[in-house]
Amino acid sequence: MGRTLVHVRLSAVAMSLNYGCHVGQLQLPCLLNCSCHLSSSGSGREKRRSKFGQMRARQLVNVVMRRYGMGSSLYAVSRIKPEEQLFYPSTKEAQASGTGEMEAISISRMPAPSLRLELPVSREDKRLDFLPFYERGSGSGGHSKILCVDAEGRTVLYDTDAGLLHSMPCLGTPKGPNPVSFSILDREPRDPGRADALYVMGRCCDYFDSETLMYCGPSSGRKGWRWHQLPPPPVPRAAASAVRCHALIHDEGDPVLVVSSAKTSGVGTHCFNTSTNRWFKAGRWTLPFVGRAERVSELDNLWFGIGAGWPYDLCAMDLYSLRAGAGAEAPGLAYSWGDLSLPDDWVMMDCSMVYLGGGRFCVAKIFEFRVGDDRLGMGAVISGLEVVRRGEPSKLVMVKHKSKFYKFTRDEIECIL
Repeated sequence: MGRTLVHVRLSAVAMSLNYGCHVGQLQLPCLLNCSCHLSSSGSGREKRRSKFGQMRARQLVNVVMRRYGMGSSLYAVSRIKPEEQLFYPSTKEAQASGTGEMEAISISRMPAPSLRLELPVSREDKRLDFLPFYERGSGSGGHSKILCVDAEGRTVLYDTDAGLLHSMPCLGTPKGPNPVSFSILDREPRDPGRADALYVMGRCCDYFDSETLMYCGPSSGRKGWRWHQLPPPPVPRAAASAVRCHALIHDEGDPVLVVSSAKTSGVGTHCFNTSTNRWFKAGRWTLPFVGRAERVSELDNLWFGIGAGWPYDLCAMDLYSLRAGAGAEAPGLAYSWGDLSLPDDWVMMDCSMVYLGGGRFCVAKIFEFRVGDDRLGMGAVISGLEVVRRGEPSKLVMVKHKSKFYKFTRDEIECIL
């Protein structure tokens, strides 16, 4: 299919109908009041099987971009193929490629975006946040949908595979910048075809209230996706804290949301049981990750994430001790692997990680370059990493594949999903 761009001027009509806009169509009730471009080049279902016949959960990674510069309101979503761009054909080839020091190859641009969103210049807060809505119960692989949220809580759902936008209801209250999100399965769905729920929580103490997006059936009198208010965590509003790390665990089948603040805040780690709708404090200790930590069943059921301190290595730990409830013991770090040799004047500003399946990870780290107190610019390093089992007794080791460096000139990378 040839590349086709469609320009749509999105209205500000507050509608929650699940109408969509395919490439080539112009009808789209939406809440964001922004300009939108959809491209057919980014659509199409992910291929589930690699050329080597191995099943892979992820063949495409979404890269969220923003026009570089203060106050920019133009966002884009590109899609990269990590198997082709970040990984050697085999683990042996990756090991034979060098001494283990992964050198970053510079790239000047990302693939053509499949979506562009631009907020009106009149908006005071021009930030958009992009939250993964995995749809684990859909049976389609579930990594193609992204919920876009503006500063006022307006939302729109983007299906990257289908090249389709759905209008969604507004959040009850704004969640501030960089909200935390969790995708889980609703154990008692109103519609088995829409059995997924998205939990969203503000990252900063001023926005700590939480909501969940669930599908309501006809019996509720309001068929469609609806936000439901949840109790906030038991953290004083005056506490100068922010969620630094979040993870999802299960306790006897019940999904439990875990949020952990920085050690200096003294707030510690809290858990929310989605079945009982109750919070409990796991302890005053904090998890050593930054951003999202993800459980990988085929790698000893450990949770993987990016370390919160220099040099921000890929780390793994067991979080099952949190099922003990209030007063749980602080889990210990099981592994930490160095993936980049960083210059001393590079300061990491943000990071994100996607687990691809088969022991492979895609990691994006955003850096600011400095000489003394002078800021020289920013850029991102996107790396392909693999964790395999070795030795007797067996242990997990990391194999470095390829790494790409993208200097921010025209666009900057916000995150990968």
